[in-house]
Amino acid sequence: MPSILYSNSPLKKNKLHRIGFLSGAGVLELEKYFTEELQKLGFTEGKNIHIEKRLAQPNSTDGSIMAAELAQMDLSLIVVGSLPFALEVRKNNPQMPMVLATCPGMVSNGFAKSLPHPGSIYTGIDELPDGITAKRLQLLTAAAPSITRIALISATPGIGGHEIQLLEAEKRAATLGVAVKSYRVASLPQLEKALDDLLRDGMNGMLTFQGALTLANRKRMVEFAAQNRIPAIYQQAVFAEDGGLMAWAPDLAQQFRQAAHYVDKILNGAKPGDLPVKHPEKYYLTLNNTAASKIGVRFSQQLLAEATKVVE
Repeated sequence: MPSILYSNSPLKKNKLHRIGFLSGAGVLELEKYFTEELQKLGFTEGKNIHIEKRLAQPNSTDGSIMAAELAQMDLSLIVVGSLPFALEVRKNNPQMPMVLATCPGMVSNGFAKSLPHPGSIYTGIDELPDGITAKRLQLLTAAAPSITRIALISATPGIGGHEIQLLEAEKRAATLGVAVKSYRVASLPQLEKALDDLLRDGMNGMLTFQGALTLANRKRMVEFAAQNRIPAIYQQAVFAEDGGLMAWAPDLAQQFRQAAHYVDKILNGAKPGDLPVKHPEKYYLTLNNTAASKIGVRFSQQLLAEATKVVE
């Protein structure tokens, strides 16, 4: 059971606070961004905080096992780096407070009554502001105007997140004059099958929804798109940095820094349910010129001007 007592009293700097941290091992820097921000806020490992850190390997059951383990520890709260981990923690201990550094659908998955007033023992960052999927679709068709059939690879877990993104994509596709088809996946074998299926279906464009599975297997996604000359837009900048065509994405590192600020407030007496859930502060366009050249795409000057980063 969690040991924290919520109050308005200041943090006792000489008290050792115990928290958990569970994220995927696919993007190791995220744990570093979180702990570095905690240090800036005055927390020193072994002095006034102890973090039970767990990093789950991609495409494994490690996350479920680690979530169950952390859920039963005497911790003030757990910081989780993906929705599946949060669902596992809640299943194993519904009384454990959590900060969700990333979540596609805080309300639809029952972690908040509303974004401004979560009202429970959870808070964090919701990665699905209105229009995000529609914007990705618009950017992809602007980069590759010849595409007509776009595969929507959805690894979004839980409730509501997939449906929100699909509805946005379908509405925007109708105005852009393209067809879209979703391929929902929850494991690496399902992802591999979806890639085979979209080729057979004659899809000539690809867009990935929010989801840890595609992020963990980003190199496979990027290689597939390059080999088959399929223009694709992704949900995190690291895809484009690793050779993908383009990404419209939030600053994932900043989300984990923000998670540290939530922890600071909670350990200082705030109730998680009183801390508003936030959307990422800003989304950024990353373009990869090398990837574009390989598949015959030429970015317009307008797209290049909009880009935050261009990988050469």
